[in-house]
Amino acid sequence: MAEDRGDFANALDLAQFGHMHDAALRLHATAVAYEGQGVLILGASGAGKSLLALDLMAFGAELICDDAILLEADAEGLTLRAPPERLPMIEARGIGLLNAGPLVDQAALALVLHLQDMPQPRLPATRMAMWRGHFTRLLSVNARVPQTSAVVHALRHGFAPLA
Repeated sequence: MAEDRGDFANALDLAQFGHMHDAALRLHATAVAYEGQGVLILGASGAGKSLLALDLMAFGAELICDDAILLEADAEGLTLRAPPERLPMIEARGIGLLNAGPLVDQAALALVLHLQDMPQPRLPATRMAMWRGHFTRLLSVNARVPQTSAVVHALRHGFAPLA
């Protein structure tokens, strides 16, 4: 699902969500892998990143890391990688820390989910996220509206062709 296209002038620059750590961009984010595809979940503290990750894990995704993730770029594209200090847990707000189950150390970035507390259009325009010249599909998601099944479906079957 990741795309390397340079014609997305209004792409969201992922650099604004983190800082450089060696050659990687360190993000305050959560990441899972679904059938080998990396999903980066961005949002403000308390926006529901861990909850969405838990929902995706209930559909079979595996945690890369909760609350901190390294984004790396190479000729092949963007890769999500767990930081060395990763703990095998995920936070369930109001419940506590849970064992994460199977962990994945890394996955190629396939989709960026940006949690925002705002109404979403019925059929949003295609948006992209980018870092270091690589572009990946971006979805702005209202964390209060359950959309996990739609995200899983998109990961399994893709999106309709770009107009």
